[in-house]
Amino acid sequence: VALTNHRNELILIDLSSKQARVLDRSPYAPIAGFDWSPDGRWIAYSCALSFHTSAIRICKVETGEIFPVTRPVLQDVSPTFDPDGKYLYFLSYREFDPVYDNLHFDLGFPRGVRPYLVTLKRDLPNPFVPVPKAPEEKNQKSEEKKDGEKTEQVIEIDFEGIEDRVLAFPVPDGRYQQIAAIKNKVLYTSLPIEGSLAMNWFQLTEPPAKATLEVYDFESLKAETLISGITNFKLSDDRKTLVYRAGNRLRVLKAGEKPDEKSASEPPGKKSGWIDLTRVRVSVEPPAEWRQMFREAWRLQRDHFWTEDMADVDW
Repeated sequence: VALTNHRNELILIDLSSKQARVLDRSPYAPIAGFDWSPDGRWIAYSCALSFHTSAIRICKVETGEIFPVTRPVLQDVSPTFDPDGKYLYFLSYREFDPVYDNLHFDLGFPRGVRPYLVTLKRDLPNPFVPVPKAPEEKNQKSEEKKDGEKTEQVIEIDFEGIEDRVLAFPVPDGRYQQIAAIKNKVLYTSLPIEGSLAMNWFQLTEPPAKATLEVYDFESLKAETLISGITNFKLSDDRKTLVYRAGNRLRVLKAGEKPDEKSASEPPGKKSGWIDLTRVRVSVEPPAEWRQMFREAWRLQRDHFWTEDMADVDW
């Protein structure tokens, strides 16, 4: 299991030996996203190199070796592996296309982010360049393995020159929020540019659902909108199912496919994909909660406040 904490550490926990080791740590900011490779041999993550920059790194789990992947302009975040192990996708804050202010003589960068990828093998071509195919190849499907037959996937990475193999997606820069990969497609969300006067900084109830889920298809080399008005999304481990949140509602769909717009107004069920959250039941044991509260209060003091010298305060 890999996890991050408020000490800006990336930690690996071996569930068999119950031992933990720190793979990497930033002295500047928390780890901004990480992902396992499909074969479980590598972990890609975003590590802050200064107070203003972060870069993508890859750690070889077995040895703990760390390899740089990107040279940051500002921040490279949210790395995610391609299911076939060909590419590593991420979001990058490096698009400098200034926008003129309409009220003052000023320039700003309200967008500035774009999805990027890096080819993990040096001999992989640019996936955004169309490759001519013979007519008979269009309808051919790859041969599927027989039932029970599995081939162990091993991801090999050519780190020499990897920082020079970074490619931008052919989509406009924007306010991109999440990125995830399925076979031959990449999903990402974008947010609109809005004013700040109506912004609720202390959101206590329902989160806003203003993001748009988009998909880039490497076969058609086109991007399209899948769903509008979402909060965030998550893929299943096999990357075949997508769950998205819209405010306080949850919906399950087939990953990468555009849902029927009419079904969005249907009640919860298989047809619409909406989950009936009124069926949720929570068992509460007050004495157990009290013990947990006591432990949690001490843990917060220990991790966020406590120092042996009492912070030079004469208690």
